[in-house]
Amino acid sequence: MSDPVHLIRVPDREGDGKATDIRSTLQTWDWHWRLPRGTERLVLDFSALRFMEPWALAMFAAYGLHWREEGIKVELRLDPSNPSNAYLEQMGFVDLVERGDSDRARQRWRSSPQNTGLHQILSETDRKSFDESTGSLKGLSESDELDALRYAMVELTRNVLQHSGSKIGGIAIAQYFPERKALQLAVCDLGRGVRAALEAQYPEIRSSAEALRLAILPHVSGVVAGGPYGAGSDNAGLGLFVCREIAWRASGSFWLASKDAVLGTRGDVGGHDDHEGTRNLYRSIRPWPGTLVAVDIPVAGTLSFQGVLSICRQLAQEARAQSGAAGLDFIDEASELEAGVELVAIAPITEDIDAARQLRDERLLPRVRDGEPTVLDFGGIRFVTQSFAHALLNEVLRVPGSLVRLSFARCTRSTREVLRAVAGYAASYRRIV
Repeated sequence: MSDPVHLIRVPDREGDGKATDIRSTLQTWDWHWRLPRGTERLVLDFSALRFMEPWALAMFAAYGLHWREEGIKVELRLDPSNPSNAYLEQMGFVDLVERGDSDRARQRWRSSPQNTGLHQILSETDRKSFDESTGSLKGLSESDELDALRYAMVELTRNVLQHSGSKIGGIAIAQYFPERKALQLAVCDLGRGVRAALEAQYPEIRSSAEALRLAILPHVSGVVAGGPYGAGSDNAGLGLFVCREIAWRASGSFWLASKDAVLGTRGDVGGHDDHEGTRNLYRSIRPWPGTLVAVDIPVAGTLSFQGVLSICRQLAQEARAQSGAAGLDFIDEASELEAGVELVAIAPITEDIDAARQLRDERLLPRVRDGEPTVLDFGGIRFVTQSFAHALLNEVLRVPGSLVRLSFARCTRSTREVLRAVAGYAASYRRIV
């Protein structure tokens, strides 16, 4: 006989409030999307938990609401003496998941300088309420800083309503961490996910990881009717792109997860003199049906709103003119990608045009056409000539899908500029994937 009560014990997680554990948590946590037959009540036991980041809380809230939507009674088991559990209750977790009511949390935290509490975004009124709540967060007293960060929040929450197709809407939360003087924003849903939103316009997409790499490029999802976060004619596909730019330029982090993949970008203002200050990371995760966006930003490092928009406008214009150049994925180390991705060292054939063509024809073209991810390692090379880069990559970058299957590791600024020039020549906008 089946047991009508199904218990899930959430294991202890420790973290430092910097969203740095997002990859390992999403890789290891096993979301129970199929409950035992006959389950009538789901018990989520958080009593052993000692720490939970806002982004994870938003995901658990969405998970609980999913089962409420399916007719399962959801019960949260919390230990009142556990400070972490007290935090969950204070954020409106119990009200939202057990009762389907986020109003109490909204009222409680409406003017809080530290957090917004959990918000369920089902309507434009809900979205505006969340936006108003973020205006009270400490550290955002300067209007330019406030405008830049709230721009990101408005873009993400509005697109939940317009494009995700999530039955529960979106779950949003923002929290200010005084010890770090940083803000974390998280929005998640249980909609169709990024790949499904893009594949009608870009049938070349072979995986969720490729879809995420495509989604953060300017003007990509905007050409798709009903795309994911940042899509639609309203904002011309700049939502995710601008949010990512705001985060890394403030030396913060940006995370985008959907289905079985997560993409992260971290700013590094203290990077190498000859390298740009971003680090992209990609991982496979336990599947999440919809989409999660988490942004962690040191408030003191946030550029002025006008400064951010000026940079983004320039980049977006360049993307329209040379979309291939905008889509190149530069990474510091090949280790930032999944294990098993083929690594191709370029140093041994530097400036050997015949060897570049041979490598192109025998390895690069077949892999790109077959949808296999590849890293070209330019470590140990001060610069490459345009003729060498053209011989190596021009034909490769004309293949649909190439820009989300190739990564370029350890490139100096000089090398990056040459590669961008070749990509701009090789790839039209439609060939951005």
